[in-house]
Amino acid sequence: MAQPAHLTRWTVIPATIAVVCMFVIAACGSPEPSGDADSRVGGPAEIRVRWHVDGTVAATVAIHEPPPGQALYEVRTYLAGDTPEAGPLIEDATLRTDFGEPRRFIAVLRNESDEPLRFWVTPHLPAPHLAADGLLMFCLCTGETYEVPGGGTWTRVMEFGVTRRSGLQGPLTLTHVIVPGEPPGTAAGVGD
Repeated sequence: MAQPAHLTRWTVIPATIAVVCMFVIAACGSPEPSGDADSRVGGPAEIRVRWHVDGTVAATVAIHEPPPGQALYEVRTYLAGDTPEAGPLIEDATLRTDFGEPRRFIAVLRNESDEPLRFWVTPHLPAPHLAADGLLMFCLCTGETYEVPGGGTWTRVMEFGVTRRSGLQGPLTLTHVIVPGEPPGTAAGVGD
């Protein structure tokens, strides 16, 4: 017994739509799995490390691959003429890593003055600033005062990374400001 034409049409149209939807989903891939954004890793991330040195300070800062055997946060100071222990220079001061995978490096500050330099570092300034929520930072902006002898070098081992929670769609720039002297509220006589 033949089906009436209008019943066949109403059966074929939804079936066709369902098949087309299945092909579209298969072609586009499955949606991102649900779960904690911090647990997802992988994919390239680029972190540009920038330093702003106060105009009254005769110093330069560069980042290098870390030397073997130096621990995270380790600080070393070298006298004038001593060669600091550091790996190869990281060209263009850009860390290339994957989301969720922090990258270790060593900051090398050279005091180009004959006078000792006491300094501290302001908290990092991320750009875009909205990415700050996803930063993995093992940094140097801890409120500590550091000192480097005249003509000497100072190093610190650090790690920077970013998670997918940051929503980052392009490179992240992290700027640190080197400030001579003591952090506010820590100078001698303050709070005594």
